[in-house]
Amino acid sequence: MTEPKRMGKGFLALFGLIGLLFIAILIVVFQISRKANPVMLDDQGHPQHTRPS
Repeated sequence: MTEPKRMGKGFLALFGLIGLLFIAILIVVFQISRKANPVMLDDQGHPQHTRPS
């Protein structure tokens, strides 16, 4: 009877680690995207002049 409880704790720990990994990846991608400086292109592929944000 203790075997299912032990397996349940293992799955819960694994699920928690996967969740933390997912959140860490989201934070890293967010930080990288803030540093990026994208250039908007028009239909011909020329840079558009936009206001700095």
